Amino acid sequence: MFKLQFDSLITIPSTLLIVLGLTILRSIVPDLFTSQLIFAIFAVLIFIFASSIDSEVFFSLGSLGYFFFLILTMSLPVLGFLSRGATRWIQLGSFTLQPSELLKPFLLLALAHVATFHSTRQNLLLMLLGVIPILIVFIQPDLGTSLVLFVGWCGFVLTRFRLKSLISLFLIFMISAFPIYQFILKDYQRQRITTFINPYTDPLGRGYHIIQSMIAVGSGQLFGRGLGHGTQTQLRFLPEHHTDFIFSSISEELGFVGSSITILLYFVLLFRIYRISQETTDTKSALFCLSALGMLGFQIFVNIGMNIGLSPITGITLPMLSYGGSSLLSTSIILAVINSISAKIHGQKYWSIR
Repeated sequence: MFKLQFDSLITIPSTLLIVLGLTILRSIVPDLFTSQLIFAIFAVLIFIFASSIDSEVFFSLGSLGYFFFLILTMSLPVLGFLSRGATRWIQLGSFTLQPSELLKPFLLLALAHVATFHSTRQNLLLMLLGVIPILIVFIQPDLGTSLVLFVGWCGFVLTRFRLKSLISLFLIFMISAFPIYQFILKDYQRQRITTFINPYTDPLGRGYHIIQSMIAVGSGQLFGRGLGHGTQTQLRFLPEHHTDFIFSSISEELGFVGSSITILLYFVLLFRIYRISQETTDTKSALFCLSALGMLGFQIFVNIGMNIGLSPITGITLPMLSYGGSSLLSTSIILAVINSISAKIHGQKYWSIR
């Protein structure tokens, strides 16, 4: 008899984070609450449905999703619309869809499937599957998402190299860092790095975001100012307070306690993903979990870091908390696959495609 099984250390932290995100959004941008709630409902339904499917089905069909969203991402100059200097979204009625966000889980699935091949073309396929979408997203331009895709891709690529090769790659990266900074990064991207080093060189211009963010974090003190009473967020001193800087909004309205609980929920979730990667005996499942761990961990670390002045502003959203339906759906698919892997470890039966 079919029975659906959930990993409590996956579902409970993620559910609480989604509820927390909706609560904060209801406080700081009530006009966007309904649309985010609709996406949250869809994300939960996708998680429930996808968790009932054998992970082998995802690995087998993941490449189809990869190519579909890759083509959709490549079609953005025609199908998408320009917003804030970039063409990243497609308009679907009253909602917008960001294909590069939904490309994340399918990139990991496609890479996991290819990683099981035993041929001389394996490394070439791993390179092409990762490099092509990373470059396309970077050109949009979307540095944040391209970095997230790069981190997820590295989880697979690094397993193919010996220690000496990794050291060589690191040295090549260090040597190429200056040319990349000087000739490849755009002016506003270089400015983000210099602003990160010293935001007070231009406190009313390039440094305004990070300065206001740190003020919001500090003003929350221990228990916060209360929902709807954060001066930085409610008076709109804090830019992008519902997306890139939502952690600052949480810190201001719920204080050190609220922000600490948020970090604790993320820690429980990430640690559980790591434990699942160690418990499974399937190589592609382990690689998927580790790469998903790196991808989610990178997003969390960089976003919270830029909110408190520990990392440059890169436009990376906070999973399950920041406003954005595409990011929420993408994360739910990743967690559903991991939940499916977890259930399989414990002998759960699934609906499957033979």
